[in-house]
Amino acid sequence: MIPCPKRNLFIRTSALTLLAMASCASTTQPPTLNIKNFCHLAPGVVGGGQVDVAEFSAMAEGGYTLVVNLRRASEPFPANEGDLVKQAGMAYVHIPMGGDTLVANHAAQLNAALEEFGSGHVLVHCGSGNRVGALWGLHTAIQEGATPEEGVQMAKDSGMRSDSLANCVTAALTREAAPFGFRAWGSMREVLRNGKTEGRVKLSVLNDPAMIGVGAMAELSGELTIDWGVPHVVAASGDQVTFLTPGDGAQATLLALAKVPAWEEYSLPAISSLEELESIIAATAKEQGIDTGAVPAIPFRVTGRFEGLCLHVLNGSCPIANPEGPEPWRLTDANAEGALIGFYAENAAGQLTHHGQRSHVHAIVTTSAGGKAGGHVDHTRVREGASLFLPASTH
Repeated sequence: MIPCPKRNLFIRTSALTLLAMASCASTTQPPTLNIKNFCHLAPGVVGGGQVDVAEFSAMAEGGYTLVVNLRRASEPFPANEGDLVKQAGMAYVHIPMGGDTLVANHAAQLNAALEEFGSGHVLVHCGSGNRVGALWGLHTAIQEGATPEEGVQMAKDSGMRSDSLANCVTAALTREAAPFGFRAWGSMREVLRNGKTEGRVKLSVLNDPAMIGVGAMAELSGELTIDWGVPHVVAASGDQVTFLTPGDGAQATLLALAKVPAWEEYSLPAISSLEELESIIAATAKEQGIDTGAVPAIPFRVTGRFEGLCLHVLNGSCPIANPEGPEPWRLTDANAEGALIGFYAENAAGQLTHHGQRSHVHAIVTTSAGGKAGGHVDHTRVREGASLFLPASTH
């Protein structure tokens, strides 16, 4: 049964400010450096070609706190550059990239470096400033949600000169422009089965109220649910759960994230299982014209009352990878009220979903006892009268 559409629900998104500008505490202009194609990229951030190692002490005295090197190890730059930068009292980050290998992950690495070490002036350098311009343009375009064409122009304005790098910027931004702005860090297989639970993405990526997502915090220290751009971190604490406010630098080891500026609401019948909900989501999405097999994932929300809701919250360990580790916190509730937040994904077993499932679902609810709970949904029934929200058609 396909639910009946009710209305479009729009939310207003605010204009984005570049993360780098926010990250760099310095408001003064960085001292000019004697390097090829020196340019100001943003307040507190400069770029250009190779810097003379003799300049490092003066740079530190002038307020520089971070040097980012984009040159590959095969290029002729001082092998001990990193050591000399650190000896001068600055941080050093090496993001090696060639003239035709630029990808979005390079921009993510730059983001992380700026956020962690960019409290003062920052230098991003390569051999001549060409790659600096390309990376800065890509970084800026991703932060602002720019089109590939706009991103290429941003890169050119920042010093990019080569066609091959322009093609890389276009390709990276085209991949970024997945349906619903979908992005993912980590996979179910590597995090839960293989036990690789290190932090992969900082929650500072949550910079838009249109964002929705599910995941797990680094070291499996809590379940993560993003609703209306707000992160809800639920951690196990004895026989209870606690909602935590993530601190600066908090990271997720697993995160699926989308951006939905407008939702379409549908009335739901009574639903007996997650499997039935998956089928309804698939049928409704197809009615909307969404090719469910072609998109990486479809974000959704369900609001209403839930019977037989079964949740779990990982407690620093996954029983699959570590059967002897701490048991997850679990809840079974006969009559909870709130929201299911998740993704419907076909052909994503081991990546976004468990094997045999087509969804990854979290919940934020008020329990029948009046408390607040949240976590990963293992099972639920949905009472008649609930609402399903899917991304509104842009046509």
